[in-house]
Amino acid sequence: MRQSFANLLAAPLVAGALVFLYLAWTKDSYLAPWIIPFIVGAAFIYVFSPQINWWYYSRRPPALSAPLRGMLEQFCVFYRNLDAGGKQRFRNRTALFIMGTDWEPVAWPDDSLPPDVQLAIAAQAVTLHFNQPKILFDKFEKVIVYPYPFPSPEYDFAHTSELYEPDGCLLFSAEQLMQAFVQPTEMYNIGMHEYAKAFILSNPKKDFPQLDPETIWTSLHTISHMPRTHVESVIGIPDIEPLPVVIHHYFIFPKPFRKILPDVASALDSIFQPSNPPTI
Repeated sequence: MRQSFANLLAAPLVAGALVFLYLAWTKDSYLAPWIIPFIVGAAFIYVFSPQINWWYYSRRPPALSAPLRGMLEQFCVFYRNLDAGGKQRFRNRTALFIMGTDWEPVAWPDDSLPPDVQLAIAAQAVTLHFNQPKILFDKFEKVIVYPYPFPSPEYDFAHTSELYEPDGCLLFSAEQLMQAFVQPTEMYNIGMHEYAKAFILSNPKKDFPQLDPETIWTSLHTISHMPRTHVESVIGIPDIEPLPVVIHHYFIFPKPFRKILPDVASALDSIFQPSNPPTI
C-alpha cells in the first residue's frame, strides 16, 4: 500500500520524539521538554492528514495500477473516447476521487472493498465531473457498498442503489454495479444513476433540460434498448425520475442519444462540456 505523504512528514517527528524520550530516560531527564514540539508537530499532521494528503496529491496525483488502467480502457466508454491527454487527466482524477472518498464496505470479507469496485464507482463520478472544477461531490463523499442487493431504513426491501441525502451518502450493490461496468450497453449502470442524482442535487442553479413526460421514456428506450422496466428492475425501486436516466444515456450511448434527442444533448453539452475545463 502507498505510504501517504502525511505519514512521511510525520515519520521524522515521531522518530525525534522517540530519540528524546530515550535520552531523557537514560541520560538526562532535563531533555524531556524537547519531546513536546515533536509530539505537537506529529499530532498536528495526524489531525490534518486528509487535507495535507489532498493538497499534495492534487498536485502530484498517484498513479492507477496497470490492472485498473486496463479496466478503464476495456470497459469505460467515456474514457476510450478521450485523447491521450484526456485519458491521463481522467486517470489522475479517478485516483484522487478514490483517495478522497469515504468508503464503507458492509458485509465484505475483512471489511475491505476490492479496488476494482472502487474504480467502477469512481469512474462514473469522474465522468460527470470531468470538465467541472471539482473532483469530489462535497455533499456526498460517503459511499457504502454491499456485495449484493440490500434493504435500508429508507427502503425496507432489497434494492441495488440509493442516494440518501440527509446523511450525504450513496449506497451500492457491487454485484449489479460490476455487471453494468463490464457490460455498459447491456445493463443499466447504477453508479452513473446515483451520481447523476448527486450532480443534480449539487447543482440546483444549472439549467437542466425540460423533459416531455409523455415521450421521454420511449426515446430513452429507442436510444439504449433498455425499457423503463429494465432500469427500474436493476435498481430495484419503482417510479424513478427520468432525468438521471437521461444523463446516464447521454454518457453511455452518446451517438444514438444525439440522434434521437438532439436538443436535450445540446442542453447537457452546456452543462457537462464547458468552454474552459480544468487542467487537472
